[in-house]
Amino acid sequence: MKNPFGVSLIMAAMLLMGGFSATAQTQNPTGAEKPSFVSLTPGQYVNGWPAFTLSYPKDWVQQTPGSPGETFRAADPASKTLPRVPNLVISMMPSPLPIDNWSKILVPFFNTVVGRDVKIVYDKPSQLKDGIPMQEAEFEWVRNDGLKLNNLVITTRKDNLLIFLIVASDKGKIGEDLKKYACSLTFQQNREEPVKVPSDVREFLDKYCSDIVSGNAERIMANYSDQFSQNKMNKAMLEQWFRSDLYSPIQRGVTLFEATVTFFEAQGDKAYLDGFYNSKGRDDAKPLKLPIGSQQIIKENNQWKFFGNHK
Repeated sequence: MKNPFGVSLIMAAMLLMGGFSATAQTQNPTGAEKPSFVSLTPGQYVNGWPAFTLSYPKDWVQQTPGSPGETFRAADPASKTLPRVPNLVISMMPSPLPIDNWSKILVPFFNTVVGRDVKIVYDKPSQLKDGIPMQEAEFEWVRNDGLKLNNLVITTRKDNLLIFLIVASDKGKIGEDLKKYACSLTFQQNREEPVKVPSDVREFLDKYCSDIVSGNAERIMANYSDQFSQNKMNKAMLEQWFRSDLYSPIQRGVTLFEATVTFFEAQGDKAYLDGFYNSKGRDDAKPLKLPIGSQQIIKENNQWKFFGNHK
């Protein structure tokens, strides 16, 4: 049986290459923090769904995400390396694998493709401050351009979603000063509940979900603006992914796709939304939760379309 969320080694490696005006209408729990893709507070990252917060140095600046799985990246602006280090990267990926398998997966790949001399400094089970299990590992390796790096990788899970918190440094072993940021993740259950959205937005999402189940790439892509861009992926690249990638909804033969919105804020002809899709492919034993992914939608010719996460 084909597993639609088997590990993509290329994506897994990219997770660690951090070393390489209208009146706003908001639907959100009273008093809850807005996700960082709507309103960024220096030193604090707020994820949409899953709902969690994470701290990082206040003088670090937000960077453009470097891979499809990345949710957030911040780095020391004084760094002379590209990508800048030290940095902190948050990535998420649907996967059935346990949280303790990643060193076995990544080390052989790093040694043959993206770097050399990869060594595991340590790899051990631990807990987040609220008691949620996590796996804590540190890698030492040399990037292909010769830069020696250490990566601290904290791996935890929300439902079927793996969450990776990665700190990279070119100053040797990761110290407690940096480690505390990766370990600061705190889940917020009060922001997990569904919220109401305007009827035309609900109709748009329902149509999109129906188009996904149809498996028709043209129908699916009609829901995306020509200006769409998400983590450096434009509309043409996304269409190619839908048509040919083994893990796309079309190739998985999705039979169920339903959108639940947990954050919504309208601003003129655009709106911010986040939440999750309940998705089931032909080979899935049960529905999976997939993040909507900090999206903007835009109204073009009186129709809502996905705009991505660019400004």
